[in-house]
Amino acid sequence: YEIAQCLVGSEMCIRDRRAPLRPIFPKMAGIVAVAALAALACAAHGSSRVYEYSPDAPRSERFTLSVDGRDCLVYPAGPAGDVAPFDAAGGARLRVGYFEDIKAAEIRPLSKNVKFRKTGAREIEFSIPGPCNLAVEINGRQRPLFVFANPPAKAPAKRANSAVFRAGKIYDVGLNAKIASDTSVVVEGGAIVYGTFAAGDPETAAPTRNISMSGNGIISGEKIPPAMERRGPSGRELAFLKTKSLEISGITVVQPPNWAIALFACEGVKIDNAKVVGDNPCDDGLDIVSCKNVSVENCFFRTKDDCIAVKAGVSYGGIKFFEGGVDASAENISVRNCSLWNGIWGNAVEIGFETRGDEIRNVRFENIDILRTLGTGGDEGVLTIHNGDRAKISGVLYRDIRAEEAEGYAVNIRVLRSRYSKDEKRGSVCGVRFENVSMRSDRPLKMKIEGFGEDSAVEDVSFENFSLNSAPLRAGDIPPSEFARNIRVSEAGTAGGTAKNQKQ
Repeated sequence: YEIAQCLVGSEMCIRDRRAPLRPIFPKMAGIVAVAALAALACAAHGSSRVYEYSPDAPRSERFTLSVDGRDCLVYPAGPAGDVAPFDAAGGARLRVGYFEDIKAAEIRPLSKNVKFRKTGAREIEFSIPGPCNLAVEINGRQRPLFVFANPPAKAPAKRANSAVFRAGKIYDVGLNAKIASDTSVVVEGGAIVYGTFAAGDPETAAPTRNISMSGNGIISGEKIPPAMERRGPSGRELAFLKTKSLEISGITVVQPPNWAIALFACEGVKIDNAKVVGDNPCDDGLDIVSCKNVSVENCFFRTKDDCIAVKAGVSYGGIKFFEGGVDASAENISVRNCSLWNGIWGNAVEIGFETRGDEIRNVRFENIDILRTLGTGGDEGVLTIHNGDRAKISGVLYRDIRAEEAEGYAVNIRVLRSRYSKDEKRGSVCGVRFENVSMRSDRPLKMKIEGFGEDSAVEDVSFENFSLNSAPLRAGDIPPSEFARNIRVSEAGTAGGTAKNQKQ
């Protein structure tokens, strides 16, 4: 037996490696003074803090990191790279050591303009002004160091139940550890938690509510079989089903076996400074399925599959409540101030393919740095809308988007019947705006806007100050297509440029 000294849904748990997690003590509430524990979780130096990990914590064999002269643990996160979370209330000086001689280095997002200097054959040094999420690439883009300088964790809102994973400890909660309503889950900086979490029942419409998951610790899915390997039961890393009033902040998720953060029919969601680093098939960073009133800010997603996807009515993994009449529409979704790295599958920012709801509306993506989009197959690309079912998609804004290394489609907006489609009726797309978007690529970037039929068209799409490799987008860069109407391009690349309408 392995005793997990933790609380899950305020139940002390014991784990038998051969059996599911089970409670051995009744529910307990209000047992933790979170602020006091957080003070013990870190070693402070100036405005930065490095976390105290277990002596048994895995350590990178490729990188070392010091923060203001203090050693910071670098956690090996598999083929995607290594991660180094720490606290930075203000500025900090970082020194990165590498396992071989450094021939070249780059720090992304490029918009952060972080300059480094080489201080040795295998070492660079740079400063940060405060909290930020960076990719430090040495000798190429393979397996970089992800530096996650977190704002100090705040005490979570008081809930009836508390579940705390303490700094300096390693836990294994197994597959789909349950989170009850009115629970705050805290993964302190310096804690490592193996396993996956779930709130809600996939077979019923019974809601959960008032859940928070916070702290600056690490949650790892590396002990759970990836969904595509079929070696055993898998699960989404953090799954919330019909949860009302949900907050996620600070956590770092590594090697998710499936979708990393999955929201189904949730309402009133705030996600701030969540980080995901993975390279498994189907490891979407954030899936927002049939949700309402969702705010996502200051996050970092490095995934093999979609970084962020907005969907409707998805029933994978035994989810059945959409079949029982639960409203599958999605609305009022805002994603701001985030950094994305999309691998060889999927898209950086996608709406679709599964759109099995009446409407998906009022979706905004603003101030986004896309470090890379590497998928080149099929309809994959940087900014995509794939309406494969019945939804009417409307009111979508892409503003202040910077793609540093893009492949595939720059923009792909389609109404289509895809291999994911289940609805017989096709939907439509109307009212999409692109403002202040720039993309760079070593390869030609494609554009596609295409409807499906007279009643399943793409209409009213505007491009304002949109550039590809520093050249302004022209109306002729978008191939004409039947059922794509009122496509407007500001050909001067500015708000004052001459608009051209493309109609067929």
